[in-house]
Amino acid sequence: MVRVGLVAYVEEQLEREISLGRLPRNGQIGSEQVLARRYGVSRGTVREALRRLAARGLVVQRPGRVTRAVALDESLTLENLGLALHDARSEECRRLLEGFFSLKRQVLVELLADCCASASERDVSLLEDTCYRLSDAAHWNPGARCAQLEFELLRLAAQAASRPGHLLLIQSLQRALRGNAARLLSFMGGESLRQWALCAMHALSERDAQALQHQLPALLKACDERVLESFAPVLQEHVSPEAFRADDCLLEGSAPATVQDDSLEAQPCVEENDLGEPGGECTGGDMTAAALGNLPDCGTGSDASSAEDGPRPETPPSGSLGPTRVVEGKDDEPLHSPPGPLPPDWISPAPTTSTASGVAEGVSRINEK
Repeated sequence: MVRVGLVAYVEEQLEREISLGRLPRNGQIGSEQVLARRYGVSRGTVREALRRLAARGLVVQRPGRVTRAVALDESLTLENLGLALHDARSEECRRLLEGFFSLKRQVLVELLADCCASASERDVSLLEDTCYRLSDAAHWNPGARCAQLEFELLRLAAQAASRPGHLLLIQSLQRALRGNAARLLSFMGGESLRQWALCAMHALSERDAQALQHQLPALLKACDERVLESFAPVLQEHVSPEAFRADDCLLEGSAPATVQDDSLEAQPCVEENDLGEPGGECTGGDMTAAALGNLPDCGTGSDASSAEDGPRPETPPSGSLGPTRVVEGKDDEPLHSPPGPLPPDWISPAPTTSTASGVAEGVSRINEK
């Protein structure tokens, strides 16, 4: 008993080394003596473990030569599906599992559709009873019991449809869940399995082959994907918290920079003169709050006033630093009144901008003065 346990242990360790690609490129496993020292067992135990691996087609033994491992894509069969499950998070493992479930779905749908067309009433009744027990086990006894009833349904369908070749394929599919692949059994069951079992039962009772061919595959696939996501979830790229914050800003339509209130800070708008040079800014950091909130359109200049335009009385907005009075003097020079209350007809907002001709005329008058 002890030796049998050691043989199984060495066989499992060598199988794991093969599946994870940890062997040298030439595939040499090593001599019996080297392996015996590595695993702390006798050479007879190693010899028996290698014989088992050779019987499964995982290694090649030749007299007088070192044992070599067979490439994984050449040695893998349904019976050796557990060989690919040592690394459950690898893309190859998930691809092989998807192939296994896809093959099982195709066989089940094909056999049940044939049973609707040619099976006897007694065989159909047995299939309905198995579907009901499977739906009940999906709710109360998930796991190995569900897998057992599912393969029982497959075998009964193959017999009812007179498909002896499918019996051999079903036997290989069932053996694929043995050994390391038995870890999949714990994820079988649940509402998704119960739904397709009830769908198959109703379709068989009505002998509706079209319902089996159109509705059952989608339900079976949903059940298989649940097992896949539980056993071998898809790896997602790591996204930093900064990227999440940036995505939130983009979704909300705002930049990640500090948002400033437009009512507290004026936005500069530069106007060009006839030469294409900047002629001045519409607003500035020293402008009073009297001009804020009533800024003209700098792009069109529709509200711009020149030196020839007369003062236009207007009540300043709330929060201004003080009223500004514009008086036409001798040279139409704007004068600022001292702080204090003024009549409403004296109040006028500060000029916000000027046209290119107004700027040129103002500069010429200053030079003459």
